[in-house]
Amino acid sequence: MFTVTNHFCFLNARRIAQLKEHECQTAVEDVMYMLILYKFSEIRVQLVPKLSRCIYNGRLEIWPSKDWELESIHEFEVLEMIREHISTVIGLRANCSVTDSWATTEIQRLRLGRVYVASILYGYFLKSASLRYYLEECLASAHQDLHLTHRNSLQFPEAWSYGLKQNQVVGCVNNTQSISLGRGTNGHELKQENLKCYVMGFDPETLQRCAKLRSREAVNLVEKHSCALFGDGQTGLLDTDEVILTSFSSLKRLVLEAIAFGSFLWDAEEYADAVYKLKEN
Repeated sequence: MFTVTNHFCFLNARRIAQLKEHECQTAVEDVMYMLILYKFSEIRVQLVPKLSRCIYNGRLEIWPSKDWELESIHEFEVLEMIREHISTVIGLRANCSVTDSWATTEIQRLRLGRVYVASILYGYFLKSASLRYYLEECLASAHQDLHLTHRNSLQFPEAWSYGLKQNQVVGCVNNTQSISLGRGTNGHELKQENLKCYVMGFDPETLQRCAKLRSREAVNLVEKHSCALFGDGQTGLLDTDEVILTSFSSLKRLVLEAIAFGSFLWDAEEYADAVYKLKEN
């Protein structure tokens, strides 16, 4: 009897611990989502409501577009890659006319949901990759300053002790007008490449590390947000064959919002992980 009672108490305590852990995780996800909403409020953009509320007379229209506000959060090089992404996923050229933007097209709700989720992940990836790029650029600049400061005092063996390659030292000594900025993880000189070239040089491991959502909480947020936006209203699932008539302008608005959501998600995840250890995905 004593053994059975102890076993029951153990199971009960474990269940209580699991419930508390789940409640804590839910609370953290809520905080992360509120941080994302706050980020959108800073640029005076409201998230698109449930898709069914934006359909009038069988046509999906999202107004106002808020393109400028959603693009304003990105650096120029990031924005160039975003415009290429938009052209790829919805077929809208970067320099299209107003007439082209308001032209109508048909798209399945399921495919639109997938484009939205893919764009969230792309925004998350761009934030991670761009921060990595700018960090390496700063480190390379600091490396250059080290060369300029010590180029007359360091002998070759001493320079190698700082981790400098022989060709870099020779370049500093023989030609002070041509100083290498060093090399990033991809082996390219940072001063000779932009962000797009830098990203294209990623090896598979680096690419996956930048693209993968780091925490389970972030994965849950993307799933919940996408289902709330594109769900069928009954099961909440995206799996539906409904075809939606909409404009390219509205599609662009959704994609820009999703990319911004992914960028803000990276920030929220970073903040939450510093306070509460998030579950690794």
